Amino acid sequence: MQTASISQLKQQTAALINQAANSVEPIEIMQRSKVRAILVNRDYFSALEEAVMDLADALEAERAKNEPVESFTDYVGGRWPSGL
Repeated sequence: MQTASISQLKQQTAALINQAANSVEPIEIMQRSKVRAILVNRDYFSALEEAVMDLADALEAERAKNEPVESFTDYVGGRWPSGL
């Protein structure tokens, strides 16, 4: 993975953005020898974002499997005693 310092980012902002936009390889932005940010192209970010949402949906579906099941008739009867 390529790295760039904060100073390089300040001096070469457009070049680093163009490089990230035209590559699938992220660029680590370093500050005081620590990674402070990651610069990635839009498509890569969108794919990561979608993967996170898919994982969250899958986890929620797994949790829902363990919830107690109530029949529709019982559900409606509990809310509207006179029924529908």
